[in-house]
Amino acid sequence: MNAFLSLVSRNNKVFRRDKTQVFFSLLSVIIVIALYAIFLQKMQIDAIEQVAKATPEMVTMVNEWLVAGLLSMMAVTTTLAAFGITVKDIETKATADFLTAPVSRATIQLSYVANAFLIGLAFSFVALIGCEIFIVATGGSLLSFANFFKVFAILLLSVTLASIFNVFLVQFVNTQNAFSTLGTLLGTGIGFLCGVYVPVGVLPSFAQNLVMYFPISHTTVLLRDAFMQNSITTVFEGAPSSTVEAYKVNYGVIYDINGHLLSSTTSIIIILVSIVVLATLSIMIFKKKNK
Repeated sequence: MNAFLSLVSRNNKVFRRDKTQVFFSLLSVIIVIALYAIFLQKMQIDAIEQVAKATPEMVTMVNEWLVAGLLSMMAVTTTLAAFGITVKDIETKATADFLTAPVSRATIQLSYVANAFLIGLAFSFVALIGCEIFIVATGGSLLSFANFFKVFAILLLSVTLASIFNVFLVQFVNTQNAFSTLGTLLGTGIGFLCGVYVPVGVLPSFAQNLVMYFPISHTTVLLRDAFMQNSITTVFEGAPSSTVEAYKVNYGVIYDINGHLLSSTTSIIIILVSIVVLATLSIMIFKKKNK
């Protein structure tokens, strides 16, 4: 345990030592929220105004829909940034030095994941506070204590999955240039894979299936459900249940796979199974690479 904690502390210090990287990681949180406020919100509101008048309650619902997606994206991008240390250690042969110490390969691997988790959780919490401020500033309400606790619990799950997912991807990267390319590709594609940039319902069938079978998108679904419970009830008050269900399916608040609506419990199971499978594969690949 002492070796594990020492490695985690070392990785965290290496990350924080690079002030530029920390600054740009924080800046990315601000930029994403700003881009949403300037562009994505307006796109959603314009789409709504084509069929109905955009009321303040409806604007709040749209804000919460996008905020949930942004938080799931943030968990992925910030944890990936933390794994830059892993690639740097490979290039500088620091990993080879660790392997000569009386420390298991699983412990070394887990130390990178734990560091990424801590960094991702810290930035995700900052993003959550920023998003809450934005929602209130645009006429919405703060989450209740119970819902805030629920969102934070989902963020814990989201950051854990993102950390394991990224450590799996990093197993196939050995240089800083390759890592930079991975970051660009993942940073660009994650918004589509989580159904943030475009509602799931407007995508072609194959793309909808791709989104719904992508494990990280299930954290988006859980966050949307937690954020939007009250606003959906308010906006659709008096509307038929079929209308509410159609909205939820079209906008990815719930997933409809082959005619079956997935429950929150099913999404949690998918996330947990994905964590176990990806963690097992990552350890196996790491051991094979560093025999």
